[in-house]
Amino acid sequence: MLDSFINEHTGVMIREDRLVASESIKSGSTILVQPPLASVPLPAKRHQRCNYCLRKAQLQCCSRCRSAYFCSNECFRNAWLHFHRVLCEPQETDIYKDVDADRWLLERTALTLHSHARLNKQHSHSPPHLPFAIHALSLHTPTASTSEYNQSTVDAVAKFLEGFDCQISSDELSILWKRIQTCSFPIFDHEHNLNQVAVGVYPITSLYVGHSCRPNAAVLYKQDTQAIITLEDILPGEPITIAYVDLISTKGQRAEELKKRFGDDYKCHCIRCEGDLAVVDMALEKGESLQLTPEDGLKLVNEQIESWSVLEMIRNGEVRDKDSWSPIQVLEPPQFTHFVSRIAAPAIYYASIDDKKYPSSASMYKSYVKEDRAQLLLRLPAAMTAVLNVPQVPAFTLSAIRAAENVLLQKISEANWVETSRCALYLFVVYRLIYPPYHPKLAYHTLILARSGWNALVEMELIGVDRKLERIYANGTRTWIELAKDVIDTTFGRDSNLWRDVVELQWVYDREQKVKAA
Repeated sequence: MLDSFINEHTGVMIREDRLVASESIKSGSTILVQPPLASVPLPAKRHQRCNYCLRKAQLQCCSRCRSAYFCSNECFRNAWLHFHRVLCEPQETDIYKDVDADRWLLERTALTLHSHARLNKQHSHSPPHLPFAIHALSLHTPTASTSEYNQSTVDAVAKFLEGFDCQISSDELSILWKRIQTCSFPIFDHEHNLNQVAVGVYPITSLYVGHSCRPNAAVLYKQDTQAIITLEDILPGEPITIAYVDLISTKGQRAEELKKRFGDDYKCHCIRCEGDLAVVDMALEKGESLQLTPEDGLKLVNEQIESWSVLEMIRNGEVRDKDSWSPIQVLEPPQFTHFVSRIAAPAIYYASIDDKKYPSSASMYKSYVKEDRAQLLLRLPAAMTAVLNVPQVPAFTLSAIRAAENVLLQKISEANWVETSRCALYLFVVYRLIYPPYHPKLAYHTLILARSGWNALVEMELIGVDRKLERIYANGTRTWIELAKDVIDTTFGRDSNLWRDVVELQWVYDREQKVKAA
């Protein structure tokens, strides 16, 4: 049954219960598209997103229950048929103001399954994807453990449904709960800062697409519809993989999360866990031995981006080139950024600071984007091995990385663009070590780096700075824009708002450079 659904998508097939490439697939290709079996917006987003399709639009509240919000009559009718007829009870106030997202998702999934059976008996038409999603859900072996809190949620849902014509026992709901834990995905909106806006159940993906800590594919969302896109060129017969856990974590942390999702016997054998990129986790684990607290990480990042001298870092790098990288004792964010980027991405590094070595961003870019997978995977281990030889690397710790993500948002809100650009550059180097080049998080961050670089350049021109520093920022901004164009085009496509943003940014940058040259 599911073969027919997969066969509707070109380039992939099912082999030994795994989705694999049936032909050569280029990076940026969409290989599988599916609406959810069920989805719910996060409680904080419930008033901003249609409770059926997750569209961000002007919504109308259901006048009967005063708790659900929809963008159109069509979404309201679909919701009513599948779940809302049960959940909609006359209320004077919003009973879902303190809604628990897990319970809400369990209720909605159970009701969707029940309504599908009821509608089929009445010879009505359910959405065409539902039979495939329901069949895939039934093929999952429940492996996730149900905690005491989760069991209380299951019992509460069973009691809630007792008064309706869709009675489901606690045992049945418990099995459904465990299956949902395996099949649920956070839904991110790439048009709005990659923020999580909802949770959805996608059984076909979790059934056939394997995990990797260095995946060759990723999931993107348009409202509630999930699309799997390729992050690199994939050869025929190669399995399609995505990341089911947060990649900014140690090997042990990822293993624990994977066991929660797939069972105690699950073990990842990817290139990062057991291959050439295992040095990434070795460096992370070494950093964790410093035992930096979140407060330590926040203090480190704030102090370092404030004192970061780009000119000094470049001069130090030139000296070390002559000394064949004489021993370094500590790598804090500025030193780490320059040290690692010179090894892992020399073309990008020199294009951003030195016109003489790389006379145009086009020449740099041509050599960078066409590098093959093997060359990239050779440089990353070399960079991480060099990092491992440094006694202390507080910059490559989870505390510092998480702190930098928070500091970046803070500096953007303050419009402190010079420090924003420094923080964004540090995170760009970190992300390139952890994510594949076209991963959505890295792609989106590259656009943030380009924007912050441009704003920092304008800010420095207004206050007056060293001409050499201004030229370095101009070269860097040009480079980040070129990189952002490629990754946004490949990952998100030219019909996205992000593509229009980067094209507009390049137009503004080129116009200003022509004015200066005139």
